[in-house]
Amino acid sequence: MWWGSSVAQLGAANAAIASALLALSLTRSTVVAGFVAAAGTGSRLLFYLPAGMIADRFDRRRVMLVCQYTRLTVAALLVLGLLLGGSPGWLLAGAAAAEESLMALYRLAEPAVVRRVVPPPALLTAMGRNEARTHIAQLLGRPVGGLLCGVHRTMPFVADALTSLLAAVALHCMSTRDCPAPRKRRDAAQASGLRACAVLIRSDTFLSTTLLWCTVTNAAFQIVFLTLVVQVDREWDSFGTGWLLAIAGVGGAFGAWVASRLVRDHRTTRGDVPLRVMVWCAWGWVAVTGVAVLGDSSLSGLLAWAGLNFIGAHVNVALNLHLASRVPDSMCARVNAISALISQAIAPLGSLSAGFLLSLQLDTRIATSTATTLALIAATFTTYRHLQVRKRRDPGLLDARKTEELISA
Repeated sequence: MWWGSSVAQLGAANAAIASALLALSLTRSTVVAGFVAAAGTGSRLLFYLPAGMIADRFDRRRVMLVCQYTRLTVAALLVLGLLLGGSPGWLLAGAAAAEESLMALYRLAEPAVVRRVVPPPALLTAMGRNEARTHIAQLLGRPVGGLLCGVHRTMPFVADALTSLLAAVALHCMSTRDCPAPRKRRDAAQASGLRACAVLIRSDTFLSTTLLWCTVTNAAFQIVFLTLVVQVDREWDSFGTGWLLAIAGVGGAFGAWVASRLVRDHRTTRGDVPLRVMVWCAWGWVAVTGVAVLGDSSLSGLLAWAGLNFIGAHVNVALNLHLASRVPDSMCARVNAISALISQAIAPLGSLSAGFLLSLQLDTRIATSTATTLALIAATFTTYRHLQVRKRRDPGLLDARKTEELISA
């Protein structure tokens, strides 16, 4: 399953970058390219909640298989449409929307399968490897997508279809004993709706604090990224953009490798991830964004970008481990869907804010200072919640008994 998911994410990253590049090259319109990118992002955000309900209702392994075979069909239809001379803008936008929606459903179903395949003592290592896989797939998939676009406009999507087929074959090779079908009798957690999942998130101090931190810093993340693109464009050539993508992938992959060791050292005897890990990550974000402000150059921006991905990998590993070990299996996908929607919904606003700030002033310190301010607010809030938890000597985590009582209520 790990190799199959790696191949699937590699194909998705390849298709995502190829869609934007191809839309720009075939239509010569930045508006169409932006529309294609927005179609993928918007469809993913809108589909999170229905996808979570689907993944909790049906056999997750079958859901993952349907996703891969449907991705294969979408990629084949896109290749056929491009060869027949169809409208590239609408074809690419529709394919991007379908691709992102299907991968969102796949990513929501996968963690519930991982917790059944992987024994609890190895769960942290598995989450670290999954996080590293994501960054490596993006690191390799983006340049591969650009390279295949230069060969022929259909080649990236032929590769996407092939990776979908390989991922499906890997899922077929799994033992059905590792991923049994859901029970016919629905328990309280499975019958609960989205509102109960939202209440569970709010009642868990670690989860609610981490999601609020991620929501604010995702906006800051987009500001730093767009500022860095502007700096690289001014000071470097197109080769610098490749380095930008490479450093992001390397920083995130290395962060995931370190996180699986660092988080283990700070877990309690019950296997919980303490909130103090999030406090360290929060203030690390402040320090790293401060580097971008003080340096105000592409070099300092690249270092900050790598640092943000390094710290972000720690947060993702800690959050995914907590979701896998504390949330009931029958509502895992819905809680993951709500968490993803909360943390990612503000990211487009960060991009729009960065564009506005950069258009007002030539000095990029204005934008990076805004990102640092957002990181400082998020770090202060996280520290405050941590001090509250320490004061009442409560780990701030829902145990199994509290979770069942909450669901029943």
